[in-house]
Amino acid sequence: MRIKVYKGTVSEGSGSLCETCRLAMITRGRSVDEEIVRCEARPMSTILVRFKVTQCSAYIDDRLPTYSQLLEQAWILRTGGGKRPAGFVRSGDMREDELEGVMADIRERGDE
Repeated sequence: MRIKVYKGTVSEGSGSLCETCRLAMITRGRSVDEEIVRCEARPMSTILVRFKVTQCSAYIDDRLPTYSQLLEQAWILRTGGGKRPAGFVRSGDMREDELEGVMADIRERGDE
């Protein structure tokens, strides 16, 4: 049985958070020792990271989609009116002015 202890000693086999971070730029050479990690979390500067990172306050998981990618894939329920029927529509298939109206409505509902 394996027990997970949070904020305890990190196991040696685990990789660095930088490997899956959206803000990291990793350059690898032929051997294991040849690796340069640059962190671009700070605006206007790049930090050279020389160790395996286990916790980071600026970590953004690159495996998860961004907000704009989620919005592009979203299905929006459009009410019927005029000649068009009601139903679901992909946000990518909507006209820009229609999408802006939907986004404004979402922002208004978020303030409630």
